Amino acid sequence: MDLLLTDYDLDLTDGELSFVNGGPAIGQDVQMRLRTWLGETVYDTTAGVPWIQAIFAEKNPDLNSTRFILERQVLSTPGVTGITLTLSFDPSSRTLTISGEMESIDGEIDFTLEIQP
Repeated sequence: MDLLLTDYDLDLTDGELSFVNGGPAIGQDVQMRLRTWLGETVYDTTAGVPWIQAIFAEKNPDLNSTRFILERQVLSTPGVTGITLTLSFDPSSRTLTISGEMESIDGEIDFTLEIQP
């Protein structure tokens, strides 16, 4: 069981913290893992995605390398057993859109996420 996040902040309902478990918790964990930038966390500077160091280091990121990095991040999330990712990059806004289908111990989970440097 995890704390429920709404817009990446703690969810409070009637002044009480909300919780989430099962597939929604796994999906939330994956989203947070992908939104953590390498070196961002002072407690573990090796945690996170190398967005600046590898993915957005070039004007047009190599989507095959990016897919490999992101798949490793997702598959290292407890409860995830498989992943299919689709990536698209908009060079004018430098936005990477990640769409995916995860297989988890609690069923299939779809997600979409946008990242900008």
